[in-house]
Amino acid sequence: MCGIAGFIDPRGQVRDPREKLASMALQLAHRGPDDSGVWWEESRRVGFAHRRLSIIDLSSAGHQPMPSASDRFMLIFNGEIYNAEELRKELDPQRRIAWRGKSDTEVMLAAFEKWGVIDATQKFSGMFAFALFDFQTETLHLGRDHVGKKPLYYGSIGRSFVFASELKAMRALTDGPMDIDRGALGEFLRLGYVPGSQCIHPNLRKLQAGSVASMSLACAAVGGEASVKKYWDARELSKAAAESPLVADDELLVTQMQTQLERAVSRRMISDVPLGAFLSGGVDSALISAIMSRASHAPIKTFTIGFSDGSYDESDRASATAKALGTNHTVVKLTQSDALAVVPRLGEIYDEPFADSSQIPTLLLSAMARLEVTVALSGDGADELLGGYDRYVTTPMLLAFFRRCPRSLRGVIAKSLSFALSTGKPVDGLQAILPKSLRWTRLSDKLERLVSVLANQSSSEYYRILASIGGNVDRLVIGSSDLRQLTEDEAWPADIDSLVERMMHLDFASYLVDDILVKVDRASMSVGLEVRSPFLDREFVEWAWQLPMHAKIRGGHGKWISYQLANRLIPGGFTTQPKMGFAVPIASWLRGDLRDWAEDLLDARRLSREGFLDPQETRRRWDAFLKGRNDERHLIWALLMFQSWLAKSRG
Repeated sequence: MCGIAGFIDPRGQVRDPREKLASMALQLAHRGPDDSGVWWEESRRVGFAHRRLSIIDLSSAGHQPMPSASDRFMLIFNGEIYNAEELRKELDPQRRIAWRGKSDTEVMLAAFEKWGVIDATQKFSGMFAFALFDFQTETLHLGRDHVGKKPLYYGSIGRSFVFASELKAMRALTDGPMDIDRGALGEFLRLGYVPGSQCIHPNLRKLQAGSVASMSLACAAVGGEASVKKYWDARELSKAAAESPLVADDELLVTQMQTQLERAVSRRMISDVPLGAFLSGGVDSALISAIMSRASHAPIKTFTIGFSDGSYDESDRASATAKALGTNHTVVKLTQSDALAVVPRLGEIYDEPFADSSQIPTLLLSAMARLEVTVALSGDGADELLGGYDRYVTTPMLLAFFRRCPRSLRGVIAKSLSFALSTGKPVDGLQAILPKSLRWTRLSDKLERLVSVLANQSSSEYYRILASIGGNVDRLVIGSSDLRQLTEDEAWPADIDSLVERMMHLDFASYLVDDILVKVDRASMSVGLEVRSPFLDREFVEWAWQLPMHAKIRGGHGKWISYQLANRLIPGGFTTQPKMGFAVPIASWLRGDLRDWAEDLLDARRLSREGFLDPQETRRRWDAFLKGRNDERHLIWALLMFQSWLAKSRG
């Protein structure tokens, strides 16, 4: 795993370009602590900066920037190509190439030489972001993996065309604060992340998953736009797969999943450094750990973060799984002081405003694992592919209710729930009388969303509400217009199965890429840990989309097929458990030990001076939250994460 950056400076406005590249590399040192490299081509005014985390071929033969054998290309690359050895054999069936080493970077260069940029990139199976300069065509190509595991920003700063793994590297080319895109800020407050190709800074954007962006020197010289081409389209492929689902009995489908997942895990266990696995209390990480254990001659290392608050803790479940699998298991209980010590650093670590509060335990888990391993496997991606989120199960029930319930009655129910949430006591009382096995995690949050859903009939608006962390955020951003955007303009399907599939596809293309994968990438890379996700293997993804819905959701539970496979592979079986995720008690922290920190960031005079958040509306929301009149913990956290990020980015 690595960090990459660079720029084209066609008008010679960047002074001391080599020093600037070195500064960009230094800003990414956490992503690659083992080696660094800078390349500058004075005649063409183009340069690359690279930081390396050595995983495969630890020798100098893997040093980057790396030229191709013919000297046509120069490459820097962040990630891993899991099918590199297969491609090496395809490229060199007669073993006539004098390879310099074992690195996948060298294989990529040979692939570009033989097949061209797009065709070669289509063949790569892995997680990657790369920058490739073609001396022959005088064109810079930027590529990102199929799913979007590895980040890549690009755009213009002054008259230069720039790119980098993280925004902080780009700031090395600026003399002062970068502008803020108020539309992107509004979307961040609505979702908790900046979505799609948007960036918090105008004139910059994120390269989308499955895409290659190309910029010629001639185009850069006149300030033109990079051309972007999709080589792998998740939406189109998922649509096609859903139209021709696999036809097989349950036993065969489970066997197919085992074969697909074993292949994906095996590819990700190739490493020249120590590796282990994240193990939560859920079925996804349990499956990965089980398959790793079966493939390993020695007990694998597994890692879990526990919480002192039992309503958020899954460490006992994880420990039981570890015991059944015989792993070398490490559990660290997360104390409130541990978590709170991390909070002031989040704005710097996440580089762009980011407000999924599970970023805190993810960061601490990564730091703990890095003490013993350099690579960790995770269960990310299974929820979106195999129906793991509650909304996939509750949607059919809610839609059936909507179709029977008069709109006037829905309004009465919504008002009653809204009143209950404003006091909190009825919700707390309901939780207290329910058996522990029937209690919902974060019940008030779920009921708050239900209030919004009850007032809407549109399927697209229904999904938009479920995907949002804050209600109406338009009044919060100074100078913004109406920020409401439907997810899609086209009509949504009427039948429930198709609607749930659409939600899963959208979550895969948006929430997974811009929230889950960002959370894990920034947390793990901040400590120099590589995290690999077998469920996001390209072949597994394409197979999973073909699964019929009844293999994913059955009997009121998601990931049905995952539990069937877990019962095969884990001694003693694996029972269906309520999904807890990596939530933290952020509301109590904000009303308690984090209150002074939050008050400083949301001070009305500070907000007026900065000019982005409306002081009156922000303070109204914050004061209502403190008094328990709303439970907008996620929106409040987003406001604080923006303020914290703003301070770090301009400090």
